[in-house]
Amino acid sequence: MRRFFVKDMAYRPMRVALTALGIAVLAMLILLFGGIMHGLRWQAQRYVSWTGADLWISRERSGGVFVGFSLINPELVQTSAQFIGGPLIDGDIGVSPLVFAHARPTIRRSGVASEVKAVIVGYRAGKLGGPSRADLVRGRLFVESAEVYSPEQQVELECVVDDSMGLEVGESVEVGGQELKVVGIIRDMMFVFDTPMIFMDVRTAQKTVLEDVIYVNTFLVKVAEGQDPLAVAEMYNDPQRGIRRFAVDTHTSEDTIDKILKNFVDEPMAGVQFLRVMLWIATALVVGMITYVTTMEKTQEIGVMKAIGATNSYVLRLLLWQVLLTSAGGVLLGLGLAVAAVPAFPINVMLNPAEAVVVCALSVVVCVVGGLIAARRALRVDPMVAFRGEV
Repeated sequence: MRRFFVKDMAYRPMRVALTALGIAVLAMLILLFGGIMHGLRWQAQRYVSWTGADLWISRERSGGVFVGFSLINPELVQTSAQFIGGPLIDGDIGVSPLVFAHARPTIRRSGVASEVKAVIVGYRAGKLGGPSRADLVRGRLFVESAEVYSPEQQVELECVVDDSMGLEVGESVEVGGQELKVVGIIRDMMFVFDTPMIFMDVRTAQKTVLEDVIYVNTFLVKVAEGQDPLAVAEMYNDPQRGIRRFAVDTHTSEDTIDKILKNFVDEPMAGVQFLRVMLWIATALVVGMITYVTTMEKTQEIGVMKAIGATNSYVLRLLLWQVLLTSAGGVLLGLGLAVAAVPAFPINVMLNPAEAVVVCALSVVVCVVGGLIAARRALRVDPMVAFRGEV
């Protein structure tokens, strides 16, 4: 039987190849849509998880630093947060100030200036929110400013950038009308939709982004070992004894990630998710239809086989082997095409191995079901009718 069904497939090589190619393209599109969603979700939570912060303090009812407008006067909030937290928070790191803002910095290459998208992050070296020396792939960290602000304080205009910006140590980038010297390079630190991040001292960010206003967007807190971040957040949010009286809210990192995913991925990409579901349905229909039509075209051959003594079970196994081989080849080709297409995409795509297995398995099942339905119908045809070509 194996030789027979292989010879039958070789008799129509173009039809088999086109069927497998159609299955491959549909499987590839489903995998790439899923990879885009996984890539966006990974980027959305990458930075928050990477900081190591347990709590995020932002302006009351702002929605958080990532999704709303949050400016906090650090004069009272930082001191009070450290005092109220006491032994419940990490004594070495304390309460870390952070400036986080979307910006359009200017880069000059070959004398041509161009605006690029970026996220500006201002933090204190050694605190939460930005890279340490160990995270750098080239160069050094920026020069730190004094922790206690004074009006005559000199601000070093230096920054560390993600290597996706194409800048090298010694080059410059313009932020808020100020030229910042690139002194270090970090890798794979981007916000959603491949937005590269530029790290600098918190005072540099205040000078360039906030026009020298001594405010911050948020404070990051790391709780002491063994402490529950949610319990500390509830303590901070107490309107009587906490820091809520300074018109700020405290959110856990998990809650912050949920807000980012909702506002930057789930809601904006709802249309893509709907399109992905429609593609699943279309794939099931198209693949099933291709398999059905291909099988029904063999009705005359099936009639001849039955006339010379082939049993229904033999013919059924023969057809299902052909469908299984064609569909398996198609989905494997689709998987290979999806993997090959990932580097060419302009945004981050992360194929999920578990999802790839599910897509391949479902595609093969749909093909086999379509072939089974067609084969059962073809088996009911009378051999003499098939001989006359009336089917």
